[in-house]
Amino acid sequence: MLGLAGCSLFTANAPFPLKETSPANVKDCRKVAKFPGPSGYRMWGPPAALGSFKYDTAKKAKEMGATHIYWGEDLDGLEGGIVGYAVDCTGVLVDTGENGFAE
Repeated sequence: MLGLAGCSLFTANAPFPLKETSPANVKDCRKVAKFPGPSGYRMWGPPAALGSFKYDTAKKAKEMGATHIYWGEDLDGLEGGIVGYAVDCTGVLVDTGENGFAE
């Protein structure tokens, strides 16, 4: 049990592999991949467990050449789940939403 706790702490302490952003900030970037995540029922029951989905997805996306990632929700009737959208913004000015642009 202690070993499992140590593994989950290691993931939480590792730096996030990509820059998280919003879709509007990366509209001019190249789409790399769409990563559907765990789903659950929207109307009742516990929400979908994310676990290490976001971190693992960001690692895969970075290996595929992504520089940024944003999250959305995929709704299908009563079910819904998180979706990661990875993009490559190499050479594109990305709106940081603060005081200008960053590359």
